[in-house]
Amino acid sequence: MKNENPLIVRWSRFSNGERMPFLVRASTGVPIDAPSFWITAHRRAVGTQPNTLFNELRSLMVFYLWATLRGTDIEERLQRGTFFDLSEIIDLVNICGWKLDDLMSALERRSSNFTTLSGLIPKSGVQSGEKRNRLSVIRSFLEFTSSDHLSRLQAWPDEWAVYRAMRDECLKHFAPLIRGLRAPNRDDVGEREGLDRDVLVRLRAVIDPDHPDNPFEPQVRFRNFLIIRLFIELGIRRGELLGVMLNDCDVTGPRGYITIHRRPDNVHDTRLGSGVATKTAARKLELSPRTAQLVYEWIAYHRRKLPQAAKGKAQFLILSIPTGRPMSPSNINKIFEALRKRVPGLPDDVSPHILRHSWNDTFSEYMDSHGVSQEDEVKWRTKIMGWRNEKSARSYLRRTVARRSNEVLRVMHDDLDIRFAEERKDQ
Repeated sequence: MKNENPLIVRWSRFSNGERMPFLVRASTGVPIDAPSFWITAHRRAVGTQPNTLFNELRSLMVFYLWATLRGTDIEERLQRGTFFDLSEIIDLVNICGWKLDDLMSALERRSSNFTTLSGLIPKSGVQSGEKRNRLSVIRSFLEFTSSDHLSRLQAWPDEWAVYRAMRDECLKHFAPLIRGLRAPNRDDVGEREGLDRDVLVRLRAVIDPDHPDNPFEPQVRFRNFLIIRLFIELGIRRGELLGVMLNDCDVTGPRGYITIHRRPDNVHDTRLGSGVATKTAARKLELSPRTAQLVYEWIAYHRRKLPQAAKGKAQFLILSIPTGRPMSPSNINKIFEALRKRVPGLPDDVSPHILRHSWNDTFSEYMDSHGVSQEDEVKWRTKIMGWRNEKSARSYLRRTVARRSNEVLRVMHDDLDIRFAEERKDQ
């Protein structure tokens, strides 16, 4: 029987609509004190977004699983000021490169005299950027939590000095180990791209409700048709689409628009989890005439027949069928899972995020064909995508420059082949 993870990152929803994740022991359902204090008093206090808090607690989960494997009590170490020695930190660095499935397997193989994990070899590992992030989160947690303990020793200068020395010795070992890990680099060769044009054409065709290869049940075909068209046409994120409310849609005039809003504490949203948040800035996006017509048809004829919508309880554009409740991120995932499994010719990784990349690839091609300057391309892409700065937009520009460079190189190769062939004839 597969070993169950003894730790869970569980979402809670406050009365004001705010969502907050907590690291919880599965056996009790009670949040662990130290991570809860760190996430609320330190990370939440500086405005860290809930999705980021969730990911950071997932990193602390690795730390606590490592401690379970070693038989170590993290809170006791921090209270007593014994911290962690270098060999333990090296062990921790090793484990931070593991996937959770391998950690679960290690828990199954744990024995009473299990003292080191360095000799175990996982089946696979996480990328160096993820490993770096985990270690950075753990160091932040240790630094903040130990600061709290240190502040309580101010009335005892000798104990305070000893605790601080041990703390500094522990923390200083993390810095070079974190620096030594390679941070994610958007310039890397092999950066993910969108769908090939022929695949995108195939996808656009097959999602039509009347297409013979449409993989969906008849009652959900129109809604799924609209969902995927919005992903393709606007390049929005999954959480952004799920957060669109009826008041955000303007499809009664000559032009159709959808406004993407950031509502992190929306009291109308009863969904828990990290997939319904909007990460990017608010913006108003124009729809094509066909998609605006589909939005209007969905609201006026299909959506209004669903139970929750008919009662006026559902405020969101995209709803589950047949209940009429706000659609969950997992249901969006199931739509794309059905596409991947049932439609020949679609890649295994087709997803809302891949369609976001596809939109950016199409945008780059359009900018190229219309001679738009790089600076305007960056500004327009940043605005449409809702990014708060131009860093992400420039990463796509770098990819466009790389593609253009390869096109020039290809022409040079063809020209050289022609010249060499002509020179051989002359000889």
